[in-house]
Amino acid sequence: MEKACLLIILLRSGGLSTLTPLSREYHFVNQTVSWTVAQNYCRANFTDLATIYNSDINQLFVSMANRINDWAWIGLYNDRYSWKWSMEGKLFYVGSTHEFLIWANSQPDCVNAKEYCVALQGQTQMNDRPCGDSYPFLCYNAKNTSYILVKESRSWSEAQSYCRTYHTDLTSIRSKEEKSNITLTLNGSGVQYVWIGLYRDPWAPWSDNTTSTFTNWAYSQPNNYNSVEYCGMFNLMTGEWADVFCGLRLYFFCFTGEVQNANTVRSCHHVKH
Repeated sequence: MEKACLLIILLRSGGLSTLTPLSREYHFVNQTVSWTVAQNYCRANFTDLATIYNSDINQLFVSMANRINDWAWIGLYNDRYSWKWSMEGKLFYVGSTHEFLIWANSQPDCVNAKEYCVALQGQTQMNDRPCGDSYPFLCYNAKNTSYILVKESRSWSEAQSYCRTYHTDLTSIRSKEEKSNITLTLNGSGVQYVWIGLYRDPWAPWSDNTTSTFTNWAYSQPNNYNSVEYCGMFNLMTGEWADVFCGLRLYFFCFTGEVQNANTVRSCHHVKH
């Protein structure tokens, strides 16, 4: 594989949206593979799939591809099984075989890429829902270890604010005992959906476990078409992003370096003969 590198200096006055990494070197790999294979390749040969921190790096990637009319993988991934509790804010995995956190059938599915908050459905099963939807909600009061069902419908963030003002927070389910107590609280309530404190940040973190405030989604993107699009791809002609099925075979961008504040990056092209 032949490599050619171009040193590019990003000016400090460029209005960067987030801190750029120290001496980060970017690599365009001219092979088409799935997102997972691209991630494994980048981690084996460089550091990881690339994170885009600002418009300068976004435009750099367009120039590196030399006008190829196609798409490429970046480190953008929408992990539908990584969630946080409102009370704790730490990421943890909630898969289909969790001991006491049970997803409803075919959940989570992140319909239209808009479902990032969780409601209990039928008192015991979880369903990801749009955070702006209005449902009753369940607060937790740590002073007397009680669960309070509020039947007034509110959005998830409004429910969180209410619980934090009048109690402790939206309820968490961290043990079989807590789940049993919540089921007893909801028994006979007649509510179809009720908010709990489970949520996630969309499209964060990136593959290298960093976050970026910069986005460049194409029109109507992301949309999670057919609820199977959880990886982010980069248009090599326009620099716009879209979500797509992770098994698609695309070119990809890797990086070498650490995540620190600096103003210098290097771009490299890797061509397979």
